[in-house]
Amino acid sequence: MAVSLAWWVLFATCFGTESSPLLLQKKIHLADTPKPKRSLEEQLEVLEVTDLHDLAGKSVYLVMIDRFSREGGHSSEHLEACEGGQWCNGTLKGITSHLDYISAMGFDCIWVTPVVKNFYGPDLGESGYGYHGYWAEDFYSIDPNFGTKDDLKELVQQTHRHGILVEFFWQHVLLNLQTMCFILDIVLNHIRPVHSLSDLSKVKPFNDTRYLHLLNMSGMSFDKYAEKGANWPFPIQALGPGAQCLMNTRKDGTPDGTNSGTYCNNYPENNYSQEHYFQERAHGPPHLKYCGTGDYLCRGYNETVIQDGWFYDLADLDQSVPFVREFLKDWVKYMATEFDVDGIRLDTTPHLPYDFLKEVQEMLMSLSKPISILGEVTTVNMSFHASYQNKDGQPILGGLENFPLSYNAVPGYCGWPNSVLSPVAQFDLTYLASASELQLTSNLYSDTDLLMNMMDNQDDAPIAGLYHISAGPFSPGTGGCQDDESLLLNGWAWLMFAKGMPVVAWGDEQGNSVYRMSLWQYGWRRDAWQYRLLSRMNAIRKERRLAKASAQVRFGSKDQFVFQRGPPNSKHSAWIFTNNLPNCSGRITYPIAPPAPPSGMYWTDALFNQPFEIFGDKITARTKPLVLVLEPNFASS
Repeated sequence: MAVSLAWWVLFATCFGTESSPLLLQKKIHLADTPKPKRSLEEQLEVLEVTDLHDLAGKSVYLVMIDRFSREGGHSSEHLEACEGGQWCNGTLKGITSHLDYISAMGFDCIWVTPVVKNFYGPDLGESGYGYHGYWAEDFYSIDPNFGTKDDLKELVQQTHRHGILVEFFWQHVLLNLQTMCFILDIVLNHIRPVHSLSDLSKVKPFNDTRYLHLLNMSGMSFDKYAEKGANWPFPIQALGPGAQCLMNTRKDGTPDGTNSGTYCNNYPENNYSQEHYFQERAHGPPHLKYCGTGDYLCRGYNETVIQDGWFYDLADLDQSVPFVREFLKDWVKYMATEFDVDGIRLDTTPHLPYDFLKEVQEMLMSLSKPISILGEVTTVNMSFHASYQNKDGQPILGGLENFPLSYNAVPGYCGWPNSVLSPVAQFDLTYLASASELQLTSNLYSDTDLLMNMMDNQDDAPIAGLYHISAGPFSPGTGGCQDDESLLLNGWAWLMFAKGMPVVAWGDEQGNSVYRMSLWQYGWRRDAWQYRLLSRMNAIRKERRLAKASAQVRFGSKDQFVFQRGPPNSKHSAWIFTNNLPNCSGRITYPIAPPAPPSGMYWTDALFNQPFEIFGDKITARTKPLVLVLEPNFASS
């Protein structure tokens, strides 16, 4: 069951001048906001049965095992920060020891990165070490750097025992009415980096070339094909030139795997003005920074190469081989049932065939406790994206990571220059509003509550590191959500209240701005304003029953996006007003307002308790987001 948090909450405010004993980072302070006392009947009204395997609309906290907590591991006594491509020695036991820290934020689920034994590293190329979990070397084992099978079982069991404690007694028993669910990350597309037969021989059980895709290998030896050296782009690549765009040919007739250093980009660096567009040299239209998966408009797009090519030097498994297909299905079933997980997140989904994906999902849905797969489909093409949930009337996967919206939201709120849609969507929320409207009304998807919304993830910079201006894609930057908390607050308001499953990555709640940074140096503090804000957002979601509530786009413009959750003029209705204007000191007028409240009710900001003015069909407030909900007006009764 689910229940609301305590009736008082803490709110973050931006650059306030009021005095407060709770002044925290960057002058952001917290203030108590009392709620009216509610009867037991009113409290019971917010209870609902929680099915751990029903992931729809649940909020998710993403944990990379190697970066969360070192307890019980090689470096358990060392709390210095760790980042980069090396192992940092986080453990499964470390996550278990801090489940209270996660559940106190109100998250419904944790998503944990892959646990199988990885290639330790270093890779002969430039990819570093296998600390992240996505380079499987032994499907039969849990990576000893993370822990043991028993450690994983204990983590899942303890996750199921954590949740929100109800702060009232029922027949003198304190009830725990909500538990967290566990989403396990897996990879079925590829294995570890492989550069030779010797490398391949170490992989269990896929230690032979007959288990791999070997496009265009012809008479080449495997060692030559896999060396990723002078003859690059062998092995044939599933991304970049030859897959997502046309591969150019050099004057001597040999293929140019880099397209003279432009790859599949349509602009040089982050210069998106019309004069910088590659014009006839561009492989795709000007609204795309680069050509990616599902971008059929790009010249030379090749679906076969995308599915059968290798992901850089990660040996690509051939699921048409009976042994590969059946082993992977049996392995997924084993992981799901042996460790009692509640959901599966599937890496590199569009590089796998639809029929195989359908078989795996059907197998998991046939279990006594059906399990949904949440697929990673990195694309802005919404019809292509939706086809991995429902294709030609046939169900494929249960849910998906919602990249069509995330690729609009990140540049829209933060001005991030490195998104595929950055050429058009930087500080322009019309694209997010239009994409949201299409997703909600087109019937392309079978279940939009199973779409995972993100402002960052394990493969991208954290939201507090999303800058606006830089010299290049890999250069330090300034501006954006990195330097302006108003932008970050608005981005989080969209994330936490939009239709679907909001995902927050480890460290975001502490203000981390560094890619794949460890968490332990922050001490798992609960007084950081980001931690308290996310706690409040999760509390509002539960109090207002927003997890699966209906959604409607109300207004979108370059600097504003307004949407509604729940039935109109209901106590479970919420109007969310967001913008991408800088700093928290200014004011903004939205050209739309919620309807007049029912008799005995009034609109209030549930997030910051900030003042606002409604004049007819307009509303004026500060540039922080507004989350307007209805409350009883006791003064009028």
